[in-house]
Amino acid sequence: MNLPGNSRAITQARTIARYGLTVIGWEGDVHAATEVLSQLVKNAVQHGVAPDNSAGEIGVSLAINEIEQLIIDVTDPSPFFPGFASALRGAQGRGLRIIQRRQAEITWFAPPSLACKTVRATMTAGTVDR
Repeated sequence: MNLPGNSRAITQARTIARYGLTVIGWEGDVHAATEVLSQLVKNAVQHGVAPDNSAGEIGVSLAINEIEQLIIDVTDPSPFFPGFASALRGAQGRGLRIIQRRQAEITWFAPPSLACKTVRATMTAGTVDR
């Protein structure tokens, strides 16, 4: 699903998460997964969409894989993620650290043929730190 590349996307992502997680039958912590998706979308709006790109969109996908993990993908129009490792450590912003506290594993990839990147959070149903 595509969202606008602006702050409205964050609210829309929360709605999509609550509805989408119910539809796909996620048995994990819906509140935590909703926080993870909204934080990824917030990061995409802040860092992945150029301020002068009013046509920029953010792609969102929720799926459950074969081992019952929730896969949250957020795609933005920038193929770069400078400082990913330092962001995971919390040395550069707080967004990815917030996601990690929800027991989400974070990765990213940029398809070589497209000018975009996808940041992926993978969650397993179970106890989540608050």
